[in-house]
Amino acid sequence: VLRGKLDALLALAEATDCRRVRLLQYFGESYGRLACQNCDNCLSPAPIWDATDAARKLLSTIYRVQQVSGISFGAGHIMDILRGKATDKVRQFGHEQLSTFGLGAEFSEAQLRAVLRQLIASGALHVDAERYHTLQLQDGARPILRGEQAVRLRADVAAPAARPRQRKAARGTTPAPAAASLDAAAQQRFADLKAWRGEVAREHNLPAYVIFHDATLAAIAERAPQSLAELQGISGIGASKLERYGDEVLRVARGAG
Repeated sequence: VLRGKLDALLALAEATDCRRVRLLQYFGESYGRLACQNCDNCLSPAPIWDATDAARKLLSTIYRVQQVSGISFGAGHIMDILRGKATDKVRQFGHEQLSTFGLGAEFSEAQLRAVLRQLIASGALHVDAERYHTLQLQDGARPILRGEQAVRLRADVAAPAARPRQRKAARGTTPAPAAASLDAAAQQRFADLKAWRGEVAREHNLPAYVIFHDATLAAIAERAPQSLAELQGISGIGASKLERYGDEVLRVARGAG
């Protein structure tokens, strides 16, 4: 319940339309006009990111998952499919075979969560709290899927993220102390791993070192593990982090990030 209220609050903060209209709609009331002309969005419209493509891909994935499996899934699983993350759960249900698998790899988890919040707030999706917070398509999804309705977010909330190599170039080429002894190929892996770690840390509002220390990333970059078993032997990677981040770390270390 608290998570639902928080998501509703975030959806209001990320909205680009009139806040008064949106707030009254949340409480089941109508304003009578399209805009109040007094809130910040009305007086100083923020730069907009057109999230229609991401929204249609999310809704399409939810539809296909329900058609194939006959059951609904939560936001995390849907985002894993769309971002091309072949987790154990994705493989268990054969969802890596869906036509939308990996179709939204250019979107970060933070972007997709912001889009999902707007879809829920607009009535295109419903979160079934009694069934493990699974996502249910609603009538409001139809015009978006048909291309009849756009989905827009504030650009400062969910603008498309820079690629890891672009972020590396922006920071310069001086290696971190932990990676100073690595060869050129390992240096590149280390940079990609740091970029990935930074994205995960931002998405979950955590300090980067909580994900992995530089020394652990340097060891991964040096050894270039090819399996979870090889990854598990590296200092700083326990069972919990292996389960949580293992597949993603291997993907980045192999150069697919």
